Amino acid sequence: MNHKKTVIFIFSVVLLCALPLVASPSGQSDARRAAGAPVYIAPQVAAVIDANLAQRLNRNDIPLDYLRTLYLPAQQNQIYPIFIFMIKNADLNLAAALESPDVLRAKLHVFTRLYRIENGVAGTVVRERYIPFNVEENQANFQPEGANFYSIASEIYPAGSYLLALAVSTPDFAKISVCYQEIVLPDMTQLQNKLDTTPVFSIIGLQQMAAPETRIIIHKNSFVYNTLVLFPSLDNEFKAGENLDLFYFILGSKPDANNAFNLQITYRFLKDGKELRKLGPTTVKNFIISQPISLLYTEITKDAQGVETERQEIKLEPGAYSLEIDMVDMVSKAAGKQEFKFKII
Repeated sequence: MNHKKTVIFIFSVVLLCALPLVASPSGQSDARRAAGAPVYIAPQVAAVIDANLAQRLNRNDIPLDYLRTLYLPAQQNQIYPIFIFMIKNADLNLAAALESPDVLRAKLHVFTRLYRIENGVAGTVVRERYIPFNVEENQANFQPEGANFYSIASEIYPAGSYLLALAVSTPDFAKISVCYQEIVLPDMTQLQNKLDTTPVFSIIGLQQMAAPETRIIIHKNSFVYNTLVLFPSLDNEFKAGENLDLFYFILGSKPDANNAFNLQITYRFLKDGKELRKLGPTTVKNFIISQPISLLYTEITKDAQGVETERQEIKLEPGAYSLEIDMVDMVSKAAGKQEFKFKII
């Protein structure tokens, strides 16, 4: 079984047979507080979040960059978001422990609070979490000016607009960073006669765990979905000889009477609005797409009689490109378009 079919098969099983960690209904956090249940955010951090909430003013005691939010579909029309942030190695305050001087370690705290956006402002607290953030780096290969991205996932949410308050602090709370990020999780039931996709990204690697994680764990340069660990490329920068190993879900497609999908996908490479290359249309039988596309391709020239006269290998020059993804559902006749922007370096 090749890589593409393996990814599609595993994700199909995940969707059909298992859910990520169970989501709490909207507003349940407030009910727990009223009943005297534990609060997950340390008071020192909650005070900083509350003080800067109205203006959404970030605080960067520990320099923190929020990169993006990915999401995947879950059962019962809920959404599985992945929150991704970056911290430079030098800002993690890593140090060697006496028992293992070859390994640098840092212990930090991460807190998340999600508000439902109501009339344009942060309203009800939907959920808040505390997550230990323990970082390790091999001292021999340590690069202080380097940076890794980190992901927070494992829970599902109803569709809607949210405000995420993400906080990182030292154990003594002497340094507290907070950033605010608006997040929109789409309502897939509202897609009528139209196709859309989850965020499109390229996969660098994929691993399968023996069992799902039972608590939220921060992952470095990857994210978890049930028993899968995916390593995405987030900068969308590639060399001309590499592949775009695209991964995305097609949303809004309908199965036929035999519960089978029939979708057609066409890819168009564009530079400065000009089409350079077209692939497809190709028929696919699954709404989960794992599509390796080589950035090197062969251009064939034919004469008037259709006889090949020249074969030339094309290598994309450095620069910015756009990949248009045209989708047609042959069952419902719904159509949609998505764009993936990338650079050749």
